[in-house]
Amino acid sequence: MNYGVTFELLGKVRILGEEKHPLYQWLTEQSEPQGDVKWNFEKFLITKDGDVAARFTSRVTPEDSELIQAIEKEL
Repeated sequence: MNYGVTFELLGKVRILGEEKHPLYQWLTEQSEPQGDVKWNFEKFLITKDGDVAARFTSRVTPEDSELIQAIEKEL
């Protein structure tokens, strides 16, 4: 159900208005497609240099070959 994760991945942050979290704002501006997250569990892949390499919708599971290939490419 949670892929064996037993720690908090990210606390709640504001994503609207003037209090929009800077990380959320940066991720949604630097990725394609740009714009707000449409649903829970969207994923952003960050390069070792700190750039956004890819963005995946919530329909892409952690086991999805598209996601795995993108991660392997960045390794």
